[in-house]
Amino acid sequence: MLDHLLLQWAPYSDLQAPPPRPISLWNDGGVTIGIEDSWGPAVPYPPVDHGDGHINHGYVSLKGNFDSAAQIPEVIGWPELEQLLRVANASDSPIESVGCEKAFFPVAGHAEISVKLGSYIDLVFSDPTLNDRPQNILWLASRLAPAVERCQRWWSEVELCLQRFRGIQGAAAPWGMLIRVTGYGRDEHQARELWRVSLQRIAGAIATLSSEIAPRP
Repeated sequence: MLDHLLLQWAPYSDLQAPPPRPISLWNDGGVTIGIEDSWGPAVPYPPVDHGDGHINHGYVSLKGNFDSAAQIPEVIGWPELEQLLRVANASDSPIESVGCEKAFFPVAGHAEISVKLGSYIDLVFSDPTLNDRPQNILWLASRLAPAVERCQRWWSEVELCLQRFRGIQGAAAPWGMLIRVTGYGRDEHQARELWRVSLQRIAGAIATLSSEIAPRP
């Protein structure tokens, strides 16, 4: 998969900013690997009240600090998300999270589905110099995608997106990974259960990264 992704990435390797529209590099069975059309955050970032009932509570460093994950307002009451953050930010993990959120949304015009649970997690490499090479983000995508292969079978979608970040301390022109996970259901309970399946599979794949050969800057 990595060779294919690198080949598909080649025409876009000179991108200095997000493209005008999302670009798909690979798509199969509900899993998409692509390039996001918006900027990622500048890390660290302050709290922001969006004025629509949604509040970004600001950046919290979780690397090697398991207890902090459970205290993030976006995570309280969501053990599935907390577990993924704990795995991603483990001391032996080559990556770490720099943002997350989740919310339910209504789904109209579908006979079986009435609601979806959408979420995102921003990931970067803990070694900031690795984030200057988007090929390293593709390497990460190639390790995570197989874990949620054909996730449409359990009414879920997963997007693994290269995203240009506005800034990461120690990196010159950083990229990160935006992971979107969506679960669909007849009600909120079912949507959450199917969303949880994808999160658990991604967490399992991340847990194996410490034994992988790390990418090079």
